[in-house]
Amino acid sequence: LNKSTAFGLINTLTTLGYLQQNADNQKYVLSLKLLSFSNTIKVQNSIIRTVHPYLEQISLKYGEIAHCGVAQGDSVIYVDKVESSRSLSINTQIGTKNYLHCTGVGKCILAYMPEDEQQHILAGPLKALTFNTIVDPRQLQAELRHIRADGYAMDNEEVEVGLSCVAVPVFSAPGQVSCSISISGMTPRVRTALRGGLLDDLRQASADISRSLYGYQPADDLL
Repeated sequence: LNKSTAFGLINTLTTLGYLQQNADNQKYVLSLKLLSFSNTIKVQNSIIRTVHPYLEQISLKYGEIAHCGVAQGDSVIYVDKVESSRSLSINTQIGTKNYLHCTGVGKCILAYMPEDEQQHILAGPLKALTFNTIVDPRQLQAELRHIRADGYAMDNEEVEVGLSCVAVPVFSAPGQVSCSISISGMTPRVRTALRGGLLDDLRQASADISRSLYGYQPADDLL
């Protein structure tokens, strides 16, 4: 890099707090702010190691795609995915972000967010991806109340027509969601899977993950 380009990058990183300059020799060093990335990666890796076998089991049983998502700012980020044994492929990649308000994993997280953070998301804009996407804040708030009461969330063709998703939260403590897990596929197959015990399997997996990761036993009425 030429000097002007390098200085521009250094100036930006310093302004954002990732570099700091030594006042004595004018040299730059990494700041402690980078530790936040390290801690985030450690937490996500711990989640992935614990969650992945459960995603594999449920995906294998129902033949559909399994996801695990965590909150990142105003979005949900997919930290793990197990592909379907069927020919259908849903266009999600590990590490990519998606909306909180219309994905199954996202709505599970949004439903249990602190009130101020939840209201920030509800204030929008809430983007419509299909005709089923909930974009009215009051309607979405009612949906979130149902999710808390029922213990699971649905994406009813809200991201892509013909595809549905059922997701459950994973609790680290009472009312605190660390991540959520889901099964996604063609709508008729997901509905058939629900009648065949999918929700019970997701809830049991969530409870097992909570115990393994956090030593927390979710209330019986959530299982």
